[in-house]
Amino acid sequence: MGQPLRVLIVEDDERDAELVLRALRKGDFDLKATRVETREQMCRALGSEAFDLILSDYTMPNFSGHAALACLEERKLDIPFLLVSGIVNEEIAVEIMRAGAHDFVPKSNLTRLVPAVERELRERALRAERLRMQGQLEVAERMASLGALAAGVAHEINNPLAALLANVQFWSERVGRLKRELRDAPHDASSDVRQRIVAELEELEEPLRDAIEAAERVRNIARDLRLFSRPDDEAAGAVDLHRIIDSSVRMAWNEIRHRARLVRHLGAPPPVRANEGRLGQVFLNLLLNAAQAMPEGHAHANEIRIRTDRLPSGEAFVEISDTGSGIEASVLPRIFDPFFTTKGSTMGSGLGLAISNRIITSAGGSITVSSEVGRGSTFRVTLPAAAAPTAPRSSPAKTTSTGRSGRVLVIDDDVLLGSALRRMLSTKHEVTVLTNGRDALDKLDAGERFDVILCDLMMPEITGMELHAEMVKRVPQQAEKIVFMTGGAFTQSARHFLETVPNRRVEKPFDVATIRRVVRDMIL
Repeated sequence: MGQPLRVLIVEDDERDAELVLRALRKGDFDLKATRVETREQMCRALGSEAFDLILSDYTMPNFSGHAALACLEERKLDIPFLLVSGIVNEEIAVEIMRAGAHDFVPKSNLTRLVPAVERELRERALRAERLRMQGQLEVAERMASLGALAAGVAHEINNPLAALLANVQFWSERVGRLKRELRDAPHDASSDVRQRIVAELEELEEPLRDAIEAAERVRNIARDLRLFSRPDDEAAGAVDLHRIIDSSVRMAWNEIRHRARLVRHLGAPPPVRANEGRLGQVFLNLLLNAAQAMPEGHAHANEIRIRTDRLPSGEAFVEISDTGSGIEASVLPRIFDPFFTTKGSTMGSGLGLAISNRIITSAGGSITVSSEVGRGSTFRVTLPAAAAPTAPRSSPAKTTSTGRSGRVLVIDDDVLLGSALRRMLSTKHEVTVLTNGRDALDKLDAGERFDVILCDLMMPEITGMELHAEMVKRVPQQAEKIVFMTGGAFTQSARHFLETVPNRRVEKPFDVATIRRVVRDMIL
């Protein structure tokens, strides 16, 4: 049996189609052919089946080779398109080749068909190999960037964690001592003793505030890591440039702080349509390049500048400049070439700028550079404005609230988080905490009902997605009460689920005010 070949033949004459297929069968192919003769038939066929090859006549009563090629181009499918026609002059043949056809084979010389098809199939396979390799290289480049930042990220996390633990431990010790003093104090203790205890309790407010601030720093770092390390789903939306830049700066901060001062001149750029993670990858790469263009130490003498604004044309731009070593004019035209690097083999793969350029151009923008040896470099990223501002992923908060108490069900396999949510909400609401979805289904099947169901998205025994599906079948009104808590949708199915269900969701880690507001707004 020969090579499987699925052919879409665009031909109104059945006899001509059979002649073309007979010529093709002389090759080592196991043919499966579908014939169409109108645009509607072709569009339907392309939408329902995958083809390896398209052979099209040029002139037909209800269709044409140009229209068939346009139908293929609209769907952005990489399928070799060969014009196989009778009377076509050289000018028409050249015109349709320029429009995107891969070759022209006259019906009067079908012996050329098999070699032409074999050539186009080989080239298509090579294009697919290059695309796969490019994707693998991009992943490798991202992993290399994250690996280079690992020590800095650990440093940035360890600092607020150390502050958090120290303040919480201090707070715990002092509260314990004060509780013992209050317990042991006689009932007729002097007002001085009680005033001193009150003063000490007030003194404890400062370390508690510091602990909260440290925890918020850890939360921001965790969100930044999720932005840069999550798998690419290619989803694009209206993106706030300043938010992405802030995340990129935090990720690169350990490289920057030892080499240069950071100066920001932030204007009012419009939101841009792009993929958040990929755009963050671009700015992270540019910031790291800027930092590494300057030696460590003497940070006060060097500068990295970030400038943003809107161009008169309406486009947004971001400039990242440094006062580093600069780039020689002779190599400047090559810096966006794959594998070209000025850092040496131990410092870079030479893919960062090539990938950044592809990301920006695929989003409809451009990236340019100006540089002078000994004075530094400036990279400018220009992106078209999005049609609308960034839409929040969660449902908008309701403007009114009854403020009444309600029944809240918390489902999360993390016992500590469940306990924290109970403490947050039990002053106002009746709270039930469960660690798995099966127990929740048992309660619902037994007739219990809740005003709000806070449910973790990813759990080991039964996921929040599976629980939601079961609730839709068993208790659909309760399924509407679910608010999904997620630390990141790391699988394709989880991302698709969150994009398709209307339920509200909150990102972990969240603060007390956010979770209380969500619960309040859900209770009618």
